Amino acid sequence: RVAATVLWYEPGQIRDYDRSLLVEDNDPAAWAGGMDTDMRLWLVGKAETMALFGESVVILERRGEWIKVAAESQRTSLNVLGYPGWVHGAHVVSSDVYINELKNLPDVVVADKTAGIFKNPGLTDLLMEAGYMTRLPLLEEGEQTVTVRLPGGDTGYLSRSSVKKAGDLYFSRAGIVEEAKKFIGLRYIWAGTSSYGFDCSGFTMCLYQSQGISIPRDADEQAMEGAAVAGADLLPGDLVFFAAKGGLGQIHHVGMYIGNGMMIHSPNSSSAVTIQAVDSGSYGEEYWGARRYTG
Repeated sequence: RVAATVLWYEPGQIRDYDRSLLVEDNDPAAWAGGMDTDMRLWLVGKAETMALFGESVVILERRGEWIKVAAESQRTSLNVLGYPGWVHGAHVVSSDVYINELKNLPDVVVADKTAGIFKNPGLTDLLMEAGYMTRLPLLEEGEQTVTVRLPGGDTGYLSRSSVKKAGDLYFSRAGIVEEAKKFIGLRYIWAGTSSYGFDCSGFTMCLYQSQGISIPRDADEQAMEGAAVAGADLLPGDLVFFAAKGGLGQIHHVGMYIGNGMMIHSPNSSSAVTIQAVDSGSYGEEYWGARRYTG
């Protein structure tokens, strides 16, 4: 029921700083924007992933004010129901109407980096800002606006220009590169899957979601799907993977090839989404291979 929330490894494993993220009407953009590199590094091993407004989750366990959930749209071998982690109970809402419509009605997804959700069809009374790839059930489509169901069961309104119908999404090599370039300069966040900050595999997962394709949440599992591609045959949109021990060990990073020997990726907590050569620096030494998920 919030724009974005972190799924944590353990309940209550937070800093005082993170309490601003746990309030009922949180501001993930302010939370992300207020962290320096050391604060971002603190998240490593403590944050698991993020869930967006309206994202469906399965409740696995309750512990006081915390709830362990599985994010259904984030595929993983960790749990067949979805990517698991602990969220504050204030961020989870149950609505049979919403769940039914999410499964049975057409959906729209936010195609802009963020988009306003409004209380009125005139788009003058802002309810909240929703992040990239937020997915909501479509109730009605007008010339300028779309009417959507909100997680609590209410209705909301978005500018038609800020969304796409999920059924209209399709893979395009030029299109996925264009989507990726929207985020150049966005600071990395460990466990990030949102336009407030991505980790490496959260970035590639969301890029493929923008093309109507589901791939696993984590880099090592993304590398196990699709078809292997030789380095000489890389095409824009292919994912390139990097591993420890000179490319022979555990996969630890993923980027997306964009052509001419270059990739776009979200490298680490001290950096931001950027474009660089696939074989630059340590990446050339740790190259593992590449995967292609569509024709």
